[in-house]
Amino acid sequence: MPEATLSKLSHCEPGDKCWRLIKQGATVIDVRSPQEFASGHLPQAINVPLDTLATWVAQVGNSQQIFLLYCGAGIRAQKGCDILSGGGLQRVVNAGALKDLLACEPKR
Repeated sequence: MPEATLSKLSHCEPGDKCWRLIKQGATVIDVRSPQEFASGHLPQAINVPLDTLATWVAQVGNSQQIFLLYCGAGIRAQKGCDILSGGGLQRVVNAGALKDLLACEPKR
């Protein structure tokens, strides 16, 4: 399977492209609260709540990793993308809402 390309991609529709990035090893970040995260999340995801993301990005430094963010509706994910981009990360993707990602998860 060819590698998904990404050049300053800031949004991808949930579906094939997002799942390809996840399969290729993108860092998946759930920007919801710890309580929302505990109620269900992608197995690959780490929880970095939106209000802690600026501190987190400062610790990450300059990375060429792809960061794929999701939340409950997509709004916090976009704000998170803005924070990561503002912190110097260039390969940042807004994957939108968790429910939309789950609805189009490829069948195994």
